[in-house]
Amino acid sequence: MENRIFTYDMTIKEFHLDTFGHVNNATYLQIYEEARWQFITDNGYGLDKIKTTGLGPVVLEINIRFIRELRLREKITIHSQTGEYNSRVGVIKQWITDSNGKVCSDVEMKVGLFDTHQRKLVAPTEDWLNAIK
Repeated sequence: MENRIFTYDMTIKEFHLDTFGHVNNATYLQIYEEARWQFITDNGYGLDKIKTTGLGPVVLEINIRFIRELRLREKITIHSQTGEYNSRVGVIKQWITDSNGKVCSDVEMKVGLFDTHQRKLVAPTEDWLNAIK
């Protein structure tokens, strides 16, 4: 069984653009992060939960591809889906589609659950896995 695909819609605004009139590569990472925070928050693992438990997500590695330009006032959808989760490291895949459904960018990242008190990765909890799968 595949994990759910979470979607997050947004419109590219002026502050997303660089001097070339398209979204800068670093801004893509911010857009992807915004979508990830939304889907984990919507699934009960937002900042309040992280502060209460002392356990929160951390990105360990990112591989990003830029396929099509994102331009001003373009409506996009960010899709997020968790892949395999082995031991303390999991995979999250995300991709951005334009209003025509064409993929503009994709990213695959390795993530873990970080204990903010002990300052180390820990095994994923049931609450964390439920939030991302």
